[in-house]
Amino acid sequence: MTVNIRHRGRRWSEDFPKNSYELLDLADKLRNDYPFSVKIENMFELDYVYNEFQISSLDDLVRLNLFAERFSEMYEEDEAIMFALMTKYPKAEISELLDMTYELSSVTAYPCCNDEELTELAFNNEWLTEFEDCPYEVLEYLDTDKVAAEVRRQREGYMYGSFYVEPDGYISPEKEIELPKPETGFFRLLLAADRENRVPDRSSSEWLTLPCSKADLEVFEKRLGCSMNKMLCITARSALPMLHPVTVQRSEIPVLNGLAQKLSELSRDEVVKLKALMELEDVKSIGQTAQLIPRLSEYEFDPLSMDASIFGKAYLFNNLPIGFDTEIFASVDMEEFGRSILGAKGGGMTSYGAVSGRGQSLFTPISKGPDEDETEEIEDDESEDEEEGLEACLT
Repeated sequence: MTVNIRHRGRRWSEDFPKNSYELLDLADKLRNDYPFSVKIENMFELDYVYNEFQISSLDDLVRLNLFAERFSEMYEEDEAIMFALMTKYPKAEISELLDMTYELSSVTAYPCCNDEELTELAFNNEWLTEFEDCPYEVLEYLDTDKVAAEVRRQREGYMYGSFYVEPDGYISPEKEIELPKPETGFFRLLLAADRENRVPDRSSSEWLTLPCSKADLEVFEKRLGCSMNKMLCITARSALPMLHPVTVQRSEIPVLNGLAQKLSELSRDEVVKLKALMELEDVKSIGQTAQLIPRLSEYEFDPLSMDASIFGKAYLFNNLPIGFDTEIFASVDMEEFGRSILGAKGGGMTSYGAVSGRGQSLFTPISKGPDEDETEEIEDDESEDEEEGLEACLT
């Protein structure tokens, strides 16, 4: 399901449903700033269903994700009922839309592909008063287009795919829908025992959440009936988008656990800053990530700068003389200016906000960055930093 997001003047599309880590990452990119508008694209074969609504909280974002998950699992009959409900209730909020997915059975969907079949259905059930006590032989002489239109008008029904639906029978759930809780930790690995190098048995696989204590790891090994060095990773999930392994080698599990333990010591704001730095520096390895964590304080991060234009204006506001009329910049696009300032400071814009270069300040006048010798030394030691990072995760 494609969802168009309109947030603070920006527009972009996201695919739903997402796993819990991906959903929380989207919330970070949105700065957890609500409300904002969303519109679902290509939800039904017919495009005229109104499906634009507000997301007013993180809970609403979770509801949207759960709604997308449940809709993706629907068969045609349930999809037809959902189409009818959303057409009848065009102003429904996301909480109401989610509720609908739990009570689709309260609405009947009749197999019906066209006006001829709808006319016969209405005739057999005497849905129109004109059909009462009417002989069956009359059916073949009826104008099916007009009869079908009258049935839909009187009974407020809708045709969708190979079904006809009358949503009036819908009954909303009596209990509030319990939302799924976010995944804990920073990495989740779906592991299975390696049975003599055969294809892993998914039915006996289990999720392992990192960080994990030594005692919990031992319990996990006992459940799977083998040691960690004899497990296969079927799939992996990461709370750090730049570090998103599809699977993890068994030798990497202790290292990844060590990194997760270091991440657990950070505040939520520091984790978001780390994600911004990883995006800026194109950090994609465990070792580089571990090396970046102790250097977080050497960078400045501004999550309020949603784009380079906003940063450029904020930079000017911080450096122009007191009393200067900054209103003259209010309607000016300063994206190019903002990017040039960030570039001069060795930083840049990320999905999470503006980031300075190492040792630089975002809003002070441009100063000379690290000398060339230091820069060259950092580049020369990149592989060495990777090794040190991996070692740090194991200590």
